[in-house]
Amino acid sequence: RAGRARWTLEELGAEYEIARIAFASGDHKKPEYLAIHPHGSVPALVDGELTVTESAAIVLYLADKPGHNQLAPALGSKERGAYYRWMVYIPATIDPVLETLTMQTRFLPQDKRSPEVLEGAKAKWAKIAKVLEDAIEGRAYIVGDSFSAADIMVAHTLHVASLFGLLEQAPASVKAYFARISARPAFG
Repeated sequence: RAGRARWTLEELGAEYEIARIAFASGDHKKPEYLAIHPHGSVPALVDGELTVTESAAIVLYLADKPGHNQLAPALGSKERGAYYRWMVYIPATIDPVLETLTMQTRFLPQDKRSPEVLEGAKAKWAKIAKVLEDAIEGRAYIVGDSFSAADIMVAHTLHVASLFGLLEQAPASVKAYFARISARPAFG
């Protein structure tokens, strides 16, 4: 999910350096990386003396960093409440479903896969698609009248869902939203 952080940096026009972690050679288990991210996961953002881990936390941090707040609604506004909802809904609700779908269709050996677990995840995805449809219907953005970091979180997750063919059955409004947001130059 490092793409969320990178997309945010691109939207902000921030200068940054990518430090690639070679999982195959165990870079994520080396003490110098574990000092940055104790779980050996990505992404991690090092900003001077501060290290921020977890993609949603990185996106929130960057959106609120002085001079960069064009990606977050004003503090205290009703839009800010909706923004927080989406910033948490993605990692708390959608990401686990996509992780289950990934494990049950790609990573687990065939004999370890569970048709019941897979069907449960597909049912949860259908509910999520309805929530997204209701939120996006008739709107250009997920929160308020302008692009925000919440759009980065939602569209990045829809991109992951598209890799599994889950957008094929999605409502037209969700597909149109994803097409519009992912057409931004900073996406990708």
